[in-house]
Amino acid sequence: MRPNDFLLELAGAPGGVLYQRIAQTLQNAILEGRLPRGSALPGSRILADHWHVNRRTVIAALQDLEAQGWLVTRPNSGTFIADEFPSGAAAQVLKTGASDAQVGFDLPSVMQAVSTTVAGDLLLEDGSPDPRLAPADELAKGYQRALRRNGPRILDDRDPQGTPLLREVVAQWLAERHSVAIPPERILITRGSRESLALLATAMMRPGGLAAVEDPGNRAAWTLFQQVGRMDLRPVPVDAEGLLPSALGEVLSRERVRLLYITPRRQFPTTAVLSEARKHEILRLAETYRTAIIEDDYDGEYCFEEGRTAPLLSLDRTGQVIHIGSLSRLLAPGLKMGYMVLPTPLIPYVTKLRRSRSELGDPVLEWAVADLIRDGELIRHLRKVRRIYAERRDILAGLLRERLGDRLDFTVPGGGLSLWVRGRGGTDVEGLVRIARQGGLILNPPSHFGLEKPPAAFRLGFAQADPVELEEAVNRLERASRQLPG
Repeated sequence: MRPNDFLLELAGAPGGVLYQRIAQTLQNAILEGRLPRGSALPGSRILADHWHVNRRTVIAALQDLEAQGWLVTRPNSGTFIADEFPSGAAAQVLKTGASDAQVGFDLPSVMQAVSTTVAGDLLLEDGSPDPRLAPADELAKGYQRALRRNGPRILDDRDPQGTPLLREVVAQWLAERHSVAIPPERILITRGSRESLALLATAMMRPGGLAAVEDPGNRAAWTLFQQVGRMDLRPVPVDAEGLLPSALGEVLSRERVRLLYITPRRQFPTTAVLSEARKHEILRLAETYRTAIIEDDYDGEYCFEEGRTAPLLSLDRTGQVIHIGSLSRLLAPGLKMGYMVLPTPLIPYVTKLRRSRSELGDPVLEWAVADLIRDGELIRHLRKVRRIYAERRDILAGLLRERLGDRLDFTVPGGGLSLWVRGRGGTDVEGLVRIARQGGLILNPPSHFGLEKPPAAFRLGFAQADPVELEEAVNRLERASRQLPG
């Protein structure tokens, strides 16, 4: 059977991600009888050519339909329409009409669609762990073990501070790896760094309060401070050694800044490591002006050649530092789990605030992660992935030098999961990123990282992509560079 025999037009399935539109189009053709039960489906290459799409997009659609029961794959024979449809299939025919296309009220002028990606896109806008390397089997065993051994107690656990076992394990982790003696009572488990920052913004700030932030810096954190804490931001410049204490001193001397947000062990986005001398000077300034420091240690554990530097928390003697750590970045992004180390007086208020927001975590998962750490599995996992990520870093660096060395420049970081890539010779970096996005390489433009002025640079993650994907990413970046004027 050829595709044109049943006129599969994607216009019959408006909206949605491309592979979902393909799946819906095929599903409609099955229900309408254009694809008879038991008949063979054309091959994925033929369908991809028919729709002028990437073959991987077609394969994603076919896998989705097979999982739902619409298709059956027979080894060495091909893909066939199922003899029996899934239950309730008759109600799934896609229908369109005015009610689907219209809204009976005015939408806010600022409303815009969430950015979407399609199958085949490479999302390297930030370095994140590769979920394909996560110790899923060990985590699953820990989850089952937690339910079998302590199910009733864990399932009734409603401690807004987090599962006591995980707090104890995190305290031990900090003591063994960073020589920081923190009692479990000062640790609060969260659903990741975003929740940690949102809680702190709510707890510590009043509308119009001031927060000092690194520039270039973390726009996601800025947005939380502005939208949740209703803060005004004061930029502090960053160089190759991290945040500039002299510039911070000028800001603190002029205005009453309540908190400083900083990423000292791996500056976001530049990957710079804050020098020891600057750490002590920043702590001194914070003590002098009674400014709280939020230390976001998002990538501090990913050190390759260089040794781990000490977190600010380990040097704090006056109670200035609130430390944020991420367990998701050590295991897998979808885990959504982190922790905060808070001064004792803040614990009751932040804990009460978390309970009121109904944002408690999954106690069974927290128990399973605690087991993973306690059994040494997390350390073993980190040893393995650090080697893999270092290899991926070097592959990406080599490809960029070979193919785009005349356009782009960077310093290979001793740790972290991203490169900070700078434009060379007047390269239009903003335009390069925009064209690359159109070609399926998803990056954040320079304007994403600058509070006052966009840097002529962008962040390029390498950890979540294997060598084949990294080469394809550089191919797309090279194609985009050829489309730049001049």
